[in-house]
Amino acid sequence: MAQPDPRIIEDEQEFLDDVAAFHRARGTNFDREGKLSGRPMSLHKLYKMVMGRGGYDVLSKERMAWRSLVRPFGFSSQHEGAMTFQIKSLYYKNLAAYEIAKYWGETPPPREILEDLTAKGGDLRSRTLENYPIPGHRESIALVDVHHESEDDPSTPRKFPGNGDEPNNASRYPTRMLRQDPKRTQLFQPDTSSTRSRIMRSTASPQPQAYPAQPVYSNASSDPRHPSFNIQNYEPRPPMALTLRPVITPGSNPDVFFQRKAMALAQKLPRMQPEPQHFLKGQISSMGGPNIYLRCLYGLRSGIPEEQSFALHHLVKVSFERGDKYKFEGFPFLAESLLEKALEILALVYGTEWTVSYNEKQGTAPENVINAAFGTPDLLTRIEQLKAAAGLPDDVTTEEEATKLDKLCEAALVILNMVTLEENARFLADFALFRDFLTIAITLPPQPRLAEFKRYALEMAEQVTRYYLMLPQDPLYLSMLPYLQSPDRSMTLSALRAINRIGIELEPVFQITGVPIATIERLISLTLLECDDELVEACLDFLYEYTATYDNNISALAENADLYSKLMPRLVTLMNHRPSTHEEVILNKPKQQRPVVAPTIPQIPADLHEHLLQYPEPARSSRWLKCCFEEFRDDDITQIAIWQAYQSRFQHNQPVPAAEFIKNVSSTFSTAQAQVINGVQPRFIIKGIRPRRVLVDTTGEPYYKCFWEISKPDPYDPVAQSAQRHLCQSWKSTRQSLWNHIVEDHLNVARDSDGRFANPTGEYTCRWTGCMRSEPFTNAIDAAAHVRSHIPETGEAMAKLVLELTGAGPEKEAEVTKHTSYYTAIDEAGNPVGISFMSVMIMRNLARFANKHGAEFEKSGTKLMSRLFGHVMRDIWHDDADSIVG
Repeated sequence: MAQPDPRIIEDEQEFLDDVAAFHRARGTNFDREGKLSGRPMSLHKLYKMVMGRGGYDVLSKERMAWRSLVRPFGFSSQHEGAMTFQIKSLYYKNLAAYEIAKYWGETPPPREILEDLTAKGGDLRSRTLENYPIPGHRESIALVDVHHESEDDPSTPRKFPGNGDEPNNASRYPTRMLRQDPKRTQLFQPDTSSTRSRIMRSTASPQPQAYPAQPVYSNASSDPRHPSFNIQNYEPRPPMALTLRPVITPGSNPDVFFQRKAMALAQKLPRMQPEPQHFLKGQISSMGGPNIYLRCLYGLRSGIPEEQSFALHHLVKVSFERGDKYKFEGFPFLAESLLEKALEILALVYGTEWTVSYNEKQGTAPENVINAAFGTPDLLTRIEQLKAAAGLPDDVTTEEEATKLDKLCEAALVILNMVTLEENARFLADFALFRDFLTIAITLPPQPRLAEFKRYALEMAEQVTRYYLMLPQDPLYLSMLPYLQSPDRSMTLSALRAINRIGIELEPVFQITGVPIATIERLISLTLLECDDELVEACLDFLYEYTATYDNNISALAENADLYSKLMPRLVTLMNHRPSTHEEVILNKPKQQRPVVAPTIPQIPADLHEHLLQYPEPARSSRWLKCCFEEFRDDDITQIAIWQAYQSRFQHNQPVPAAEFIKNVSSTFSTAQAQVINGVQPRFIIKGIRPRRVLVDTTGEPYYKCFWEISKPDPYDPVAQSAQRHLCQSWKSTRQSLWNHIVEDHLNVARDSDGRFANPTGEYTCRWTGCMRSEPFTNAIDAAAHVRSHIPETGEAMAKLVLELTGAGPEKEAEVTKHTSYYTAIDEAGNPVGISFMSVMIMRNLARFANKHGAEFEKSGTKLMSRLFGHVMRDIWHDDADSIVG
């Protein structure tokens, strides 16, 4: 975070108090609220924004710079043009002089050439009374003339238009009068009359002088001097509008009066001749020198430590922020200068300075000389000799060495930032000096102080090895192999990526060879990581290229026969690595749309009838109502239907009269109301109750209903179907009694002398509602056992079954089968990528090798294919069935 400028007061109230005190001492007005178009503005915020961009003079020199301050204060883009000069004027009147005095520590110009003028122009800090002309004002000049006249000034007094005739008086010089500017809403109509009068010379007797004609009234009847004048038609002449202008006097407006007077006096003062240097000030702005890019380049090439430090400091920022446009080809010698600076690491680490030469022939280079044109031969051998001669230095550094190492790291960081751009990477890939630099930097001693520098070099190799055509004994390739066993994750990852990308942009295919078996075993162990996908994917990319070569597989299986067999389970697991899932729903059975059966008044069984006879009227009818009906505000039943149902069951037991029974219904249920619906035939109903779908006893326990179909439903009689007339209407108090009822009454199985059901043979068909069995039973025992499976165990389960079969229960959801598919990663073009794809490709390489060359590794009659894939074949088929690669 940037440190605040100590020259700017951070507290807003303290800042405003300081500005107000400054204006009081200066004798100028100060608008503390800073209103702009009726909206208050923060002068403190405006001051910080202007000073953050260099001050008033810098903003005024740059075109459209003040316009960029409109948006931050909440004004829309439609008002930018109108608000730009207002914001500039607000700052000019209130903060310009304060800026010069407090921020720059200079004496501000007098108020006569600052606050008293408009905000037009800039360059306030160099404005003085001698070099800045004050615009003239007629009022101020008049004041000065009057002052001099009072002092017996011998000069001829000046005549002003105000003394006597008006300046636009038509009686004076009418031919010189300018036309009035029409209003914007008024169309311009030019005067077609001639403005130049012709002088007629006549030799005859002189004619009398013509006077201006009087205006002629268009209406003669409104002219009092006309004979046909009528007082009712008189129209008075419209009044003429007078233009009044206030005169600035010491009494009416003393501030403006004395301000103009002082301005006129300042204009009368003698002016000093400007210095010759003043005429060159307008050209200094165009002589600012080179831009930051060229200065950094020249400073880097100068060899001066201070200039190089300045250049590296700014190049780090420029290469990071402008890396998409900062290219080597646009700045000649920039790449060479950076590489030569970075190669100073040799003198720092080994104490020997190598010279960069572009004049050596191919394949030759003297001692301690780098062949920058064609590459240094035997570079690794020379580095090993240098290490042996210099010895292994310690990691202790002085302050000077630490500072120099920081600058070398900055040079390496600049190169790294720039090669991330593809154009710069291609540009540097053609430099033999850059390739030698990578080899030298990567082979530096394993010291902690050099870790940052080597890490930058490895990351550079990631970007440029794709453009290199390498041989198995290439110095850069051999220098990167040891890092595959490095304990530093970033170095291992960068080395893996750099090796994996060798030559991928070129036609010849690079083959990874010469890798120790210990390195392969370590990379296989790294694939077991669960929380580092980047490292796992890089290891799989390397193993894919490694297993694609016949010689590599031969050497690996010769040294460790079980190497690939131990890798297979992990590869199978990675086949389905973090996939995206898609669940497919297959409809097996759609939702059943069962029609809702209207409830009917249940017929109470004999045991409940005997129990109700124990109660006298009207308690008997109340209990019967509670057993057969329930409260429901939106339903109703006719009075005749409920009375007939009760009378038909208790007609031999002295039932209560109809009127009393209807009254008892209202007293039994709180929601029941006897009503009459008027119409052609009035209907007498009881609103607020409905028949129960499940009959209950006097204690509220549900009964068991028989759903045996005593006849086939008539498809042409929907009324009979809705009333379920084809079903048995019997209710039983227990499950056993319902089973006995079905076996005895519907299956017609007789009992023997012991009271048990016999087991006769015959055809016994189950006609329970909803039963899917169509084949009849051959004996009664099997049929009775089958019927028992339909009867629920409890009364609550029976009530649930009754609601379900009548269509009043909860709707059954459709039966579906869900199948989940797993999709592995793909790129923008739809091609498979990532860990899952590379694991499959490694298995493909091993399967091809085992199929073609597996006979050489057959062991105890077991083929190599079986040893590699036999123990994971079931898992492979399982993953293939669920996942979709790509």
